[in-house]
Amino acid sequence: MIITLKVPHLSINGAYKLGFLRLSCSNHYEHLAEMGKMVINEKISLVDFFPDLKSNINISDATLIKRKRKRVYAAKKLRNYFSGVNERLQDLLLTVKLCGGCNYITMFKIINHNKRHLSKPKELAKMVKTGKIKSGDWFIYDGGLKSAENLREGRKAGVKVLTRLDINFVVSRIGKKYRKEDILNGVKTITRTIDGVSYTICEFNRCIWHGTMINLFFVRGEGYKDFIPLFTTALNSKPETIIRKYKEKFLIELTNKELKSYLNIAGSYFKTKESNYGFYFLLCLVYNLVQCVRSQLPHMSFKDVLERVSSYLLWVDPLKCVFTIEEPFKSLLQDIGYETPNKMNTELTEAMLLSGVVTA
Repeated sequence: MIITLKVPHLSINGAYKLGFLRLSCSNHYEHLAEMGKMVINEKISLVDFFPDLKSNINISDATLIKRKRKRVYAAKKLRNYFSGVNERLQDLLLTVKLCGGCNYITMFKIINHNKRHLSKPKELAKMVKTGKIKSGDWFIYDGGLKSAENLREGRKAGVKVLTRLDINFVVSRIGKKYRKEDILNGVKTITRTIDGVSYTICEFNRCIWHGTMINLFFVRGEGYKDFIPLFTTALNSKPETIIRKYKEKFLIELTNKELKSYLNIAGSYFKTKESNYGFYFLLCLVYNLVQCVRSQLPHMSFKDVLERVSSYLLWVDPLKCVFTIEEPFKSLLQDIGYETPNKMNTELTEAMLLSGVVTA
């Protein structure tokens, strides 16, 4: 029987001797740590690799990442309200830009729950204050009652902040204070159809919250009972614009899912701050690369594009990618008991492989 055997022009044993099978995070700890130092000191950033990324929509959100080992940087026992149990978690704040229907990660920050470090609201305010979120940009995030500082900084910098308020809020207008019930009972609602969905909207413009003038919108989608209180510093924006912008916030949840499901963001347990930042930086670069390719293939999912990019790299440069197939080949290297030698020949030379023909 004549069959054609297509394998990389490098044997598995040869790859191991050259060190390609040992290309893992743990064996490049020092390199990751050096890269992490550059990220922390802001000598390099994710946007340096995408200079032509033109978008004025910034979306920030934090996600909790499971950790198993005790001595992982910034990981501690926190309550995961989705699972309802206390877990060892690491808090990661991500900021993405929406461009061409795809999310690109532009900034990330590990939130260390320590009094000496900034909290998530203060990190968001710092991004606006330092100019990472520029004047005229939209800055969308899931806020609540801790958004006052972000709001003030956004107003000063000319950033169009858009977020939501918790239920127990108080705003004022012309010296009178208003709560949610006061506004809903005293202001007439309007109905708008946006992208085929009907919304009930209650506008309360030019009110003051924590010393900053905002526009407040109560929005209830079709089929929902409760109103969502949204507010923005973009005082000239229409309700339709505010609703469309806030709907885009949910795209960052898809980014979190893709990082966890397909890029194994929880697969490393570095103890030091520098190595954690180096690992996340590389992971975000890979994510942005896949999204860049995906922007040219709009009908393909993130998973499909990732698999095809991986296969392409293995085909064009097997020397660097052969280590990814180490595990699948382990079963082929076992003797399963035939009378004739049946182990895979891992000492094949390049000349033999070029012939592409093996006689069985």
